[in-house]
Amino acid sequence: MAMRTTPSLAGSEYVSPNSDNSVQVWRARLQAIEAARRVYPIFLRKLSADVFPLYDQLAKEGKLAKGRNDFDKALWGKFPYEALTDDGGLKSALSKWAAHFHAEAEWLMVAALRTLRGWYIAPDWRESLTWDPHHGRKDVPAIGNTFEFCYPGWEVQLLSWPAYGRSLRQAFETKLLEYEKQTRELAESRGLVRARRKYSPDNLEWFVLYQFAGMTSKTIADRYAKEGRALDESTALKGIKAAAKLIGWNHLRQPRQPRNRKIR
Repeated sequence: MAMRTTPSLAGSEYVSPNSDNSVQVWRARLQAIEAARRVYPIFLRKLSADVFPLYDQLAKEGKLAKGRNDFDKALWGKFPYEALTDDGGLKSALSKWAAHFHAEAEWLMVAALRTLRGWYIAPDWRESLTWDPHHGRKDVPAIGNTFEFCYPGWEVQLLSWPAYGRSLRQAFETKLLEYEKQTRELAESRGLVRARRKYSPDNLEWFVLYQFAGMTSKTIADRYAKEGRALDESTALKGIKAAAKLIGWNHLRQPRQPRNRKIR
């Protein structure tokens, strides 16, 4: 099965090595949630059905934290999940939802909280199961020095225009390569890493079905085969691991018999 690939998630040359600060990882995570909405929508539907009603009630009563404004501010602070009280069982319900889908990652639970807030403010987001798209990252600044280039003027009684142009362009390219090298060294000295040039949306789908839906790599391969898309088990498993690495998921569930859940 030929996997679909798309251009780099980052759109830049370098990204943070820290998963929670990397624009590349953040966008990959958004794509993973979009894959869940597409191939396993019950993942978001249960968040809407089981958890949102509690959020909605507590938000209206001003019991999410010390106050709604305080909680909104905490959502973009260092420890947004810790700012959440368990009044009304919201925190427990969110934990139960995450545990049910083997989705107990801090970034995902924080994003789920922000999603609940978005659904509360914009009901149409809830209807469409739209995931919160914002990223509360802290970038590491790495900006090269101003690029400057100076070259002697054209001596018209000594050089022809083609000869002068060749000389100027050669000098410019040499200066440009030096600038690129210096700026890359600056970026890497700040701990930044090269962004990946491509990724596979199929891998993210397989990850969702494996991690959240509880399917085995064999079951996933069989599912795709029934849809007329040939896929072998080893390819699926490699893709699952590649997707986990892409989104910074460090705790893939242990393989076991698939759960008898319906893909709705």
